[in-house]
Amino acid sequence: MISRCAALLLATSLFAVPPDAFAQEDLKRLSIEELMRIDVTSSSRRLEPVGTTAAAISVITSDDIRRAGVTTIADALLLADGVHTARFNNGTWAISPRGFNSNTANKLLVMIDGRTVYSPLFSGVFWNMEDYVLGDIDRIEVIRGPGAVLWGSNAVNGVVNIITRHSRDTQGTLVSLSSGPEDPFIAEARYGGALSSVTWRAYAKLAARDDQRFATGAPSGDARRRGQIGFRLDGGAPAGSTWLLKGDAFHSRDHLPDRPHGEFTELDLQMRWSIPIGGSRFDVQSYYRREYRRVPQQLTHHIDVFDVDAQQTLRIGGRHDIVWGAGARVNRDGTDGSATLAFDPIDRVYPVSNVFVQDDIAILPTRLFVTLGAKYEHNAFSGGEFQPNVRVRYLLPRRQIIWGSMARAVRRPTRFDDDIGVELARGSDAFESESLVGGEIGYRIQPSGFFSLDATVFRQRITDLRSQELLPSGLPVVVGNTLEGLARGVEVGVNLQPFEWWRTHVGYTRLETEIRRASASRDVGGGATEANDPDHVFGLRSSVDLPYRIELDALLRSVAALPNPVVPSYTELNLRAGWWATPRTEIWFAGQDLLNNRHPEFGPALPTRVEFERSVRVGVTVRTP
Repeated sequence: MISRCAALLLATSLFAVPPDAFAQEDLKRLSIEELMRIDVTSSSRRLEPVGTTAAAISVITSDDIRRAGVTTIADALLLADGVHTARFNNGTWAISPRGFNSNTANKLLVMIDGRTVYSPLFSGVFWNMEDYVLGDIDRIEVIRGPGAVLWGSNAVNGVVNIITRHSRDTQGTLVSLSSGPEDPFIAEARYGGALSSVTWRAYAKLAARDDQRFATGAPSGDARRRGQIGFRLDGGAPAGSTWLLKGDAFHSRDHLPDRPHGEFTELDLQMRWSIPIGGSRFDVQSYYRREYRRVPQQLTHHIDVFDVDAQQTLRIGGRHDIVWGAGARVNRDGTDGSATLAFDPIDRVYPVSNVFVQDDIAILPTRLFVTLGAKYEHNAFSGGEFQPNVRVRYLLPRRQIIWGSMARAVRRPTRFDDDIGVELARGSDAFESESLVGGEIGYRIQPSGFFSLDATVFRQRITDLRSQELLPSGLPVVVGNTLEGLARGVEVGVNLQPFEWWRTHVGYTRLETEIRRASASRDVGGGATEANDPDHVFGLRSSVDLPYRIELDALLRSVAALPNPVVPSYTELNLRAGWWATPRTEIWFAGQDLLNNRHPEFGPALPTRVEFERSVRVGVTVRTP
């Protein structure tokens, strides 16, 4: 199936002809050379070209998102190499690079404009609450592998930073409307303007998602209605001081098959100030976030998060690029539990503080660089954690780079580990941080404008992995640290662009994960709640610009079977066709999951497992000055 579909995509591309001169300059697809020169910040907290970054990194551009036809931020991560993205139901995703995936995955740090969005309740992300006008996302930086030195605990398997566009780049009006059987309506509107040296934008988004199907064929009862509004203001000059103020308000109503609907609300306000000081730059960022979740017959939970972070970047002696800083965060939450899920105490305040430093040293200027870094972080559950990192990169002719890394990162305890308290299970104050020590070696080459290759080999070992201990006295099961995990694999990404009007990307990941019990373990779960990973993931994306202002895009993905609980392997195809009726008006058609009537992606093999149906949408997007 993979080979036949891949051949069809490639044949279609080969018979295409170059587009006419009407191409949209403001949305022009980047060439391979331009892609390698994109500046990223997530790997070093300072701007550096992605092509010389000593990290396994994927960059999803705004044009990639638009042409993929995805409807959510979570689904946009299908475009990243090495990331297993699976849907559990309409409002729940399992997303993780490098293994240990579950619908409560807790080893991936996710940020929007540098603001963390994972829930301190369990260190994972409630993906149903993370949304945006997708056209206002500048790029998504996805780093696979530990990133705790710069971003802190929970950056264990990777870091995702969703970076929105500067308001000066979103002037004028954008309106996008689409509809289809599975997505009855998605409406986005944004307007941007300027007041003297200050630019701004405001936006609103409404969306509806219909029920999927249970394995029995019955409706799954997981329809969703969601809405979001927000704003962003930017001021200052890039060479001088700059500032940012942005805020968002999100609400969704998610239907549940066996109880009244759930309510989910998130509010956030973020501020950032950057100023040059001598030959350095000083940045301060602060944000407030409130999260409210109500799931009937399970848990009502609210949390207020206050965070402040400061850093300075400077160069010393021409060979040392240093970034250092400190941060503090206070989490204050309250719970109203049930017999299914409850916490003791019901309310809690738990602060986190940290200090970090990283030095990028030019051993041989323009050739050999060594990066040394460390972070010390203190949390209210397990105390202090030291997380070091060493990276080496060597630049070769013909735009080649060889790099390697060794790092330690931890997943700190949460209320799910310490405070959970129901009849059959309870937490433990003795729960320690899960600790990962990982190494990776990477190679990247871009010898011409036609071809680039990025390959990484990695091995990561996790100790003190969460376990479910059955004590000699019997129930309840107690949360412990007596499991150990190992993940190793290979990640390969290839870009091909033989013509300006056709580009193809191929990504492949081979992954092996295993979990075993440590000595004296009394675990009864076998790690089933900690990891369920495919041993390979394959993706092929092809984009073609045809004459008469027509764009064609295809995404073929194949995911191997999941072992425990078993989920069958599947291969699916997404297609999108767009026509620029005018330079500012696009009419488009998008189809998702076109190869099967429906298929499951995650969850136990029960009659109530959700299966995702084939879907199509038509839409129009209009931009005005």
